[in-house]
Amino acid sequence: MRSVRIAMLILVFGVVARLVLLPIAPAMPAPAAAGVDLLTYRGDAARTGWNDAEQILTPAAVHSGAFGRRWTSTVDGEVYAQPLVAHGVSVAGASRTLVFVVTERDLVYAFDAANGNRVWGPVSLGAPVRRASLLCGNIDPVGITSTPAIDRASSTLYVAGLTTPDNGRTKIYKMAAIDLATGAIRAGWPVAIAPPASSGIQFNAPAQQQRGALLLLRGIVYVPFGGYFGDCGEYHGWVVGIPTAQPSRQQAFVTPTHRAGGIWTAVAADEAGNLYASTGNSFDFSGTVDFGESVVRLTTAPTLAFSGRSVDFFTPSNFVALNESDTDLGSSTPLVLPSQPGLATPDLIFIAGKQGVGYLINRANMGGLSRGDGVTGEAAFSGCLFGTCSDRGAGVFAAAAYWDAGTAGRFIAVPGHGNQPAPCHGTGGVVALRLGAAATTRAAAFSVAWCGPSMIDAGPPAVSSAGAAGGVVWVVDSGARTLSALDATTGEQIYVTGAGDVLGSARRFISPTVVDGRVFVGISGSLYSFGLK
Repeated sequence: MRSVRIAMLILVFGVVARLVLLPIAPAMPAPAAAGVDLLTYRGDAARTGWNDAEQILTPAAVHSGAFGRRWTSTVDGEVYAQPLVAHGVSVAGASRTLVFVVTERDLVYAFDAANGNRVWGPVSLGAPVRRASLLCGNIDPVGITSTPAIDRASSTLYVAGLTTPDNGRTKIYKMAAIDLATGAIRAGWPVAIAPPASSGIQFNAPAQQQRGALLLLRGIVYVPFGGYFGDCGEYHGWVVGIPTAQPSRQQAFVTPTHRAGGIWTAVAADEAGNLYASTGNSFDFSGTVDFGESVVRLTTAPTLAFSGRSVDFFTPSNFVALNESDTDLGSSTPLVLPSQPGLATPDLIFIAGKQGVGYLINRANMGGLSRGDGVTGEAAFSGCLFGTCSDRGAGVFAAAAYWDAGTAGRFIAVPGHGNQPAPCHGTGGVVALRLGAAATTRAAAFSVAWCGPSMIDAGPPAVSSAGAAGGVVWVVDSGARTLSALDATTGEQIYVTGAGDVLGSARRFISPTVVDGRVFVGISGSLYSFGLK
């Protein structure tokens, strides 16, 4: 997780403490104990997936043969969310590092990071909703799907889930605020997620699926919504803002489509507090831009809003074809890149979708409706990453990660399906793009730096490093049920789980959590911890 350094412990008895990293968020005090916290999905509000303070898991250490599974703890239900980690949590007078896990049975757990012992839980948000009571979908039951968010200032975990009080006849999304140390639900919580109508559209809870991770920003928790697998019902894309101090005063943005345009993935944020959401297909094939198949920028002050101006959205030129084939641009999370020195457009967003095309979007002017050929000439720069980019079977279905290797270059690690781009020859897996610029114009561009080994279904990769040195890309292949580590400079596989460590029923979208020499992976019924033995 590459995040804003907001606090540093000063000199105490001649020993200088390490830096503590926190997500891009309101200023908050540092945790009581040294260590890297992972308080939000992908580690920061920009969703970079990069922990730049990993001193233990160097490529040599991971490749040494000493790395492997340390412990496994049991949970009740399937896990889609990324485990979160908080250091220095005072539990019964002792400072402990806790790992937080949520499941589709609407349950929340806290485990000791050192040994996997359960500290508290399960804490229940209510009864989950059975698949049989939904119009469509591919999760059963549906409870907590999304990654929660942690506020260290108040020692609170915010989590959202679908619940029912009457065996599925009534479906209510709830958000709870939970004490990190005890698992107690804060007074006044949980609250129903029930935003006011937006653009004349009412929030239809039974048709909406809450899959994208939560984002805590300046005292407001932002909750994205799409639909269910199968595109059934009258759903839309929503972002609901819930103020933690006054949770009843909810605000919302809705994709102004006739139907669909779901926000299936997490929203990202820049340092100014703007949100970026990617949307899926709508059902308008007339050629009218309705902000399906788009990336939109939302302002958050004084309230959540979308201008509709071309500077605040990007839509590929072939959006009608993408709509017709259900080839969602919004299959992955926008990645807000750190400012790129030397480029004519230094402030960029990267995203790639089911078509297999990767896009660099200029944040200063997102460009509105693009004028490329559907593959190249889109946004500030675009190119085909997986497959032929005309075959719906290929493409990108999960978030990318960023790593700045200093003089060695700046990289984006992208997971995908289909044939890897030239000069590579594998299928699926992770492709690393090197950020660069055109020689004369200094316009933003990317090229293929390396391709990792072929994979069946690579999830969102995470990158760990000690600054610019020792980069490792971590990725779960849910098809092969393996955790792999790749050298971030070459793509060489330096670790893969063996026969004795094969993961259980891992789900697509599983993102590893890498902090302080440990790698945590949540799967169906279990939390795994890997490290040096």
